[in-house]
Order: sequence, then C-alpha cells, then structure tokens
Amino acid sequence: MTTSAALARCEPAVLDWIGAIGEVAAGLPDLQSTDWTRGRKAARELADVLARRFTLPGPAECQVEEYRAGAVTVRRYRAPGDGVRAAHLSIHGGGFVHGSIYEEINERLLRRRAVDSGVDIFAVAYRLAPEHPFPAGLEDCIATLVWLIDSAPELRIDPERIGVGGSSAGGNLAALVAAHARDLVHHQVLEVPAASLDISQDRSFHEFGELEPFGDLTELRAVYLGTSGPVDEWTAPNEVSLLDGLPPAFVLTAECDPLRDCGQAYAARMARAGVDVQTWCGPGQTHGSPSITRTSAIAREWHDRVSDYLRTITAA
Repeated sequence: MTTSAALARCEPAVLDWIGAIGEVAAGLPDLQSTDWTRGRKAARELADVLARRFTLPGPAECQVEEYRAGAVTVRRYRAPGDGVRAAHLSIHGGGFVHGSIYEEINERLLRRRAVDSGVDIFAVAYRLAPEHPFPAGLEDCIATLVWLIDSAPELRIDPERIGVGGSSAGGNLAALVAAHARDLVHHQVLEVPAASLDISQDRSFHEFGELEPFGDLTELRAVYLGTSGPVDEWTAPNEVSLLDGLPPAFVLTAECDPLRDCGQAYAARMARAGVDVQTWCGPGQTHGSPSITRTSAIAREWHDRVSDYLRTITAA
C-alpha cells in the first residue's frame, strides 16, 4: 500500500497528529542521535509537546505517589477515597529503549484511567536497552508485580486483584509478565502490543510501516536483545508456547498500525487456548494515535473501553 493510500485510511484527527509529529521532529535533530542520552531527551521533548497539544489533561483530584520497589521506581495513580482497591501494573512503551513514567502522556492518561476505573494504577520505571538489554526490563516488571503483592496491606490494594497492562513495548512486557506469573495476575490489558519482534512478513507492516517514525526495527531488536542471543520464548508473546491458564485479556489494536497483525494473532492464540479474551480494533487509528484524546473521539472511546474493562473485570 502506498503512503497516500495508508493515510486515506486514517481518521482526520490522526492526520493532524501525524503532521504535527513531522513539524516538531524537524526541530529535534537529536532524535537521530546515536548517543542514547541525547536521543531520549529529544524523544521525551517530542512526546511532551505532542501530549500538551493532543492529549486531554488528567483529573487534578487524582492522587499521585511515588515508591521504591527495591531498585525500581514506581508511581501510583489513585482516585480520591478510602478502602482497598484493585490494582493495575502499567508498563510504558518506547521500543524498549525510550519512554518514561514521567512523560506527560503517561501522566495525563493514567490520571484519567485511575479516576474513571476506580483501580489504582502503578506505573513502573523499568530499565531500558541498550544499557540494560533483555531480560532486564522484564525482570524489573516481574519484581514490581511481586512487590505489589507483598506490599498489598500497606498500599491498600487487593493482592487477588492485581493485573498488568501496557502499550507497544509495554504491551509486550505486560503479556510476558502475565505468562510468567499467570497464577498471580488477575487480568491483562494489551494496547497496540509488540507481540512479535519480527513483523517483516505481516501485512499490516507492509501497509502502514511508513506512517510513523518507527526506525529500523531489525536494528532496534538487536539493541534490545543485546548479547542474549536469538529470540526465545520470553522475548515476545507470540514466542510463548504454553498459553493455557493465562488471565483474562483485553487486546486493543489499531487499524492503521504496523503492529496490528501481530497483536491480533496473539489474541487469537490466547482464545484458542481457552483464555477469556476480548478484542477491539480502533478504526482509523495508528500505533500512537490512541493518545490524542483531545482531538479524537475514537481515541477517547479507546480509553473509555479500557477504563470500563478495568472497572468490570475487577468488580469485587
């Protein structure tokens, strides 16, 4: 599919957002830097500028607290009120090399999600490649899940109702946490998940791979894996062989996302294994556009669906 044909499939609000990416990125030459510190700083600036322009602010009444889960920083978003709550471990995206719990996009979306769902959201600052290649980030996320369970009384959360979720690379890690600790995880929410590390044969990659600045995915995979060797069962959800007994899942994909097919394939594999799976594909959305809640009704519906799912699946 040509780029023009791919763009024609996108929602008008998404086209405005794609144009803004190019406009802002043009003033950030360090986005292409081989120095990871400079590159991350530029990527953070790009994300924050776009969030301020395209993402609705989160509710001011949401309570935000910070903790240390061993060596890992964790940020909690909690709606006002007392009592024991269900909890959800949220894992940010960024291709395993970028992203932060402090990005404005996470601050805005997670505040809203915590208030709308009534579930405490815990965002984890896992280690990033290439300084910390696979499996460091996954280990941090699993350790944080264990910390949540062990600390449940002090945190006023129910250890029997702790789920995981994430977007893009975070969706990859969330699915792997759920597979690794399936007896401990209550539910999983996977948003535009990087369910495979090689999507070169996927139709969605060939249709929409030019819409957003993904970069060289082969190089990115090599950076993430480091010296750990070839892809194995714990590098991507679609490599996991045993899916029986996984917790209920909500998998959200985007129509115009290069990762659409691998995410839908993982949802189908879980369903065939008897997992309770719900799916939704955002029409006219690209990989990152579910964040544009200020300008897109479909993006707002996306987050309403996630909040509704969290509220329903965790109902005591």
